[in-house]
Amino acid sequence: MALLSKIGQVLNTEISKELLFKKKDIEQKTYVFIDEMKKRRSHYELSNRVSISPEYLTQLIKDAARCCPSALNSQSARIVILLEDSHAHFWQMVKDVQYYAVAETIRESVGHKVNRCATAFGTVLFFEDQDVIQNLQKRKPLQADELQLWSEQTSGMVQYAVWTAIVSTGLGASIHHYNPSINLATTEQLQLPKNWQLKAQLVFGAIVENLELKSQLDDSILFKVFS
Repeated sequence: MALLSKIGQVLNTEISKELLFKKKDIEQKTYVFIDEMKKRRSHYELSNRVSISPEYLTQLIKDAARCCPSALNSQSARIVILLEDSHAHFWQMVKDVQYYAVAETIRESVGHKVNRCATAFGTVLFFEDQDVIQNLQKRKPLQADELQLWSEQTSGMVQYAVWTAIVSTGLGASIHHYNPSINLATTEQLQLPKNWQLKAQLVFGAIVENLELKSQLDDSILFKVFS
């Protein structure tokens, strides 16, 4: 019995150590992931002086988007990546459209904001495929009203994942919503399917300015924990 007791103590000790090391490893990895998310914020002053290859960034964006869930595995998100001339031409189009879409009193201000986007390295355009959503609505009539909302949630997750992935490389980014005024012009310029609905535009590039930390609401306001 004494021998069995000692063996049990050894086994318990080894198992405890193994679990402890696993726990520490999990916690360390979790904190690394949280640290990457904390880097994500809006950088509006960006330059195109980026040393990371376009090929690497393109694959990173693809990988980040594919990791995101979607309602009923619809995979309704569609992404367009614009670099170099395509990036510049897109933002010139946005500037042209906005010139006539906004009041004359704010044209200069809007033009300045668009010019800042143009100085970045690249753009990621986020779309939702409406054909996918409409087909799901036909197949799932009881959930038809919710599917459009779930599509928006899918797009939001993809936007966040791509934004965070780009920032993890040391680059900066900011997200914009010049849609729906530029939807038609975007579809025509890039010759995209008409069922792709534009949701947001993310510009990314080298960080030019250092930003102050943002204020955050207290935990007591944001969270409730129940046991």
